[in-house]
Amino acid sequence: MQEPTTAEAAREEKTPSATLPISGDTVKKALARKLEQGEITQEQSELLWWYFAWCKNNEYSLSIATRELGFNSNSTLSRAWGGTYGAKLDNVTSRIERYKKIAIGRAISRRTPFVETSIWKRVRAACDAAAMSNTIVFIYGNSQIGKTTALEEYTRRNNHGQTKYVRMPVGGVQIFMKEMARACFVSTTSCFERLRERVLNAIDDRTLVIIDEAHQCFLSYQHGSQVKVMEVIREIYDRTKCGMVLCGTNVFRHEIQEGAHAKMLEQLRLRCTHPIQLPNKPPAPDLERIAKAFNLPAPKDQAQEIIKEMIHKSGLGMYVKYLQAAARMAGQEKKRLTWDHFVQTHDIIAKLSK
Repeated sequence: MQEPTTAEAAREEKTPSATLPISGDTVKKALARKLEQGEITQEQSELLWWYFAWCKNNEYSLSIATRELGFNSNSTLSRAWGGTYGAKLDNVTSRIERYKKIAIGRAISRRTPFVETSIWKRVRAACDAAAMSNTIVFIYGNSQIGKTTALEEYTRRNNHGQTKYVRMPVGGVQIFMKEMARACFVSTTSCFERLRERVLNAIDDRTLVIIDEAHQCFLSYQHGSQVKVMEVIREIYDRTKCGMVLCGTNVFRHEIQEGAHAKMLEQLRLRCTHPIQLPNKPPAPDLERIAKAFNLPAPKDQAQEIIKEMIHKSGLGMYVKYLQAAARMAGQEKKRLTWDHFVQTHDIIAKLSK
């Protein structure tokens, strides 16, 4: 077994025709059948699915996926994922288990440090609740409060091929279904009805589906499509018994609770057991935690006033971007980052914007 290949190296070797020649719904059904027949254990099923998802997410070809585990023939993984491997899969899954420990360890070491704010802790608790109880959780909150960053971090920490993060696209229900298909490693070339069935086959009661920016359907979809996409989401939940998180701004909360389609969306709303309302602005301790991650003390004077106005107008995202820009300025000067760099960055950008 080789050391894990980086995603960049894998992409350099990948050609469009060499991607994994098997879809997520096919693998899910094959593993479910093997598990039901007692030919593999639950742990082996999860390891095989994890490696399949890892290869898909990193755009590994079948030859790269095979080489990473040290096998000589591409058919070993093809048959293991397709459910046609005639012998026991202990050798395959033990190699995957060893590879997984190395790969995840390296991914964590390369990752930019994540600041665990109070928003993160509430989002994490909401996702955990949905995953463990197989229920629907709604998360509401203003834009730029840190919702998406927290959901993406949760997906990274809890992927294992089982957490599906989908951003509600602008457009319509067919585009949404294609986004769902991509998250489930299913080809998007089929018609809507075929895509719907394949997505349903690729999700089970061990899956957590996270749908972010849920308010977008009420802002950019036609009236009929607004209800239809929410009914598609409800059908996915009802038929698969997965855990589900729907996250959006307070526009989403209004539309679900008292908007023009509130009555028609009542069945979806009643399935939500844990509605979470996030604060309108990030708490002061969160801002201090983020500053501390940049080795800065609590802000004072001019920096404090700038941050107060920035949070009021633009939210948490802008605050972090300014800190990152200030850190680059300090690095170019070969100096330790201070709040003076933050103020200078703010002044430079303010002048450019005039």
